[in-house]
Amino acid sequence: MTRAAQFLRSRQRWWIVALLFVVAAVNNLDRQALSVLAGTLKKELGFGNVEYSYVTSSFLAAYALGYLFCGRLIDRWGVKLTLAAALVFWSLAGMLHAAAIGWVSLAVCRFLLGLGESFNSPAGVKAVAEWIPPRERGLCMAVFSNGNIFGAIIAPPLVSALAIHFGWPWGFIVTGLAGFGLFVLWWRFYEHPERHRTITVEERTYIREQLAAVAPVVTRQSMWSLLRNPLCLGFFAARFLTDSTSYFFSFWLPDYLQNSRGFSLAMIGLIAWIPFLASDVGGPGGGALSDFLVRRGWKSKRARLTLMGFAAVLMPLAAVAVRVETTWVAIAIIAVLLAAQSCWMANQLTLISESVARENVGTLLALTALGGSLGGIISNLVTGRVLDTFGYVPVFTGLGALHVTAFLLLWWVVRRAT
Repeated sequence: MTRAAQFLRSRQRWWIVALLFVVAAVNNLDRQALSVLAGTLKKELGFGNVEYSYVTSSFLAAYALGYLFCGRLIDRWGVKLTLAAALVFWSLAGMLHAAAIGWVSLAVCRFLLGLGESFNSPAGVKAVAEWIPPRERGLCMAVFSNGNIFGAIIAPPLVSALAIHFGWPWGFIVTGLAGFGLFVLWWRFYEHPERHRTITVEERTYIREQLAAVAPVVTRQSMWSLLRNPLCLGFFAARFLTDSTSYFFSFWLPDYLQNSRGFSLAMIGLIAWIPFLASDVGGPGGGALSDFLVRRGWKSKRARLTLMGFAAVLMPLAAVAVRVETTWVAIAIIAVLLAAQSCWMANQLTLISESVARENVGTLLALTALGGSLGGIISNLVTGRVLDTFGYVPVFTGLGALHVTAFLLLWWVVRRAT
C-alpha cells in the first residue's frame, strides 16, 4: 500500500464527509429543479406568484411535518437506514413532478418531496457528530452543508439544458434518477464508526477518545425536555428568522433574475449558479476559521458565534443588491450574501451539534429545523403577496435585518445557558 493510500485509509472519516456532501448535493438538486423552471411552469401550467408561493410553502409545510418525527427515527434507527429510505422516497417524489398538470398537483408533489428531504439535514449533522472530533467539526460540517450549495450550482445549467432540449418534465426525471444511483453508494459505504468495515483500529480509537473528552452543554434528555430547554428555543428562534434567507434564494432567485433583471431560461442556466458558488467559499472558510480558533484555545461556542456575528453584519447588503441598476453588481452582492449565509449556517449547525449529547443531536437538529421551516413558510407566503403589489425591493430589505436580530438573541441565550 502506498503512503498516500495508507494516509487516506487511516482517515475514513473524510470519506464519510465526502459521501454526506454528495447526498446533500443530490438533495438540493432535486429541490432546485423547480426554482430553475419556475418561470416556464408559470406559463405552461398557468399560475402566478401567489400560487407559486403556495407550491413552495407546501414543500416547507412537509419539511416542518417531517421534522416532528424524523429526528426521533434517526436517533432510534440510525443514520444509515433512515437516510437510505428517505433518499428513495424523495427521489420518487422528485420524478413525480414531471406528471404535474397544474399548481395544485405540483404542490402535492412538492409536499411529498419535502417530507422525504426533511431527513437529510438531521441525519447528516448526526453523522458528523458521530464521526468527527470537535477540532475538525466546523470544516466538516461546512463541507456537508455545502453539498446543498453544490446542488444549487449544478441545477441551473443541467435543468435548463434538459428543459430546452427535451422539455421541462425531463428536468425532474433526470434529477430524480440521480438519487437511485446514490442509494447504492450510500448503502455500500456508510456505517457507524463502531461498525464500519474498513476503519482502522487507530482511527476508531482516536474518534472515541476525542468525542469522550467533550462534555455537551445539555446532557441526554427526552424530546419534551429539549422543547422546554431555553437553548433549544433559542436555536429554534434563530433558525425561524434566518433559514428563510436560504429558502428565498433557492426558491425565488431565478424568478428575480427572469422578471426583474430580464434573464431568459438560457441565461438563467448560464448565470444563476454563480452566486451560489460563493457559498462554497463562505461555508468551508467560516467552518475552517472557527476550527482554527478552537485549536488556538478559544472555547468552541465563542469561535462559532464570532463567525456567525461576522456573517450577520454582512446581510444588510441585501437592501443594496436590489437597488443597484447594474445587474452584475447586484449578482456580486448576492454572492456575498450567500457566502455569509453559508458561513452562518455551517457554524450554527456545528454549535447545535456541540450543545447536546450525541444521542440527542438528531432530535435537536430536527426541532430547530422545524423553526426554520415555519419561518420559511411564512416568508414565502408573504413574498408571493408582496411581489404582486410592491416587487422585490421590500423583500430584499426585510431579509437584511433578520440575521442581526437572530445573532443578538442566540448570543444572549447561549451565554445564559453556559
